[in-house]
Amino acid sequence: MIFLDANFIMSLFIDNLKQHKTATKIYKQIKNQRLVISNSIILEVMTVSNIKIKVSKEKLEEIYNKINSGAFEIIEDITLYDDTLKRQIEYYPERIPFFDCLYLEVMKQLEITKIATFNKHFNNIDGIERVH
Repeated sequence: MIFLDANFIMSLFIDNLKQHKTATKIYKQIKNQRLVISNSIILEVMTVSNIKIKVSKEKLEEIYNKINSGAFEIIEDITLYDDTLKRQIEYYPERIPFFDCLYLEVMKQLEITKIATFNKHFNNIDGIERVH
């Protein structure tokens, strides 16, 4: 099982992002494995794609449809918010985003040890291997 981070998914689906070629290469290597995201990945990808990256409305719809195409197993994560807050506080004074703490909590709960991400702070988490 491999968890897919939001920045990986955006890089995979948005051609003009810096990591697009790398994401495409990684995806070709892992596409036949069990690929997992949480519903919050959808929230983060759609929000960042719309507000920060400012993709077209057509591209926004395309990204949403690809995420929901069945290629990824989508996990409901709302029940993990309390544990996520505890995790975020444990990392203090390091400032790790709530989203990333949530993804780590999902991975812990599902015993996932691999993540496809370009976020380097996942390098420092024991038991987590970044897929390259």
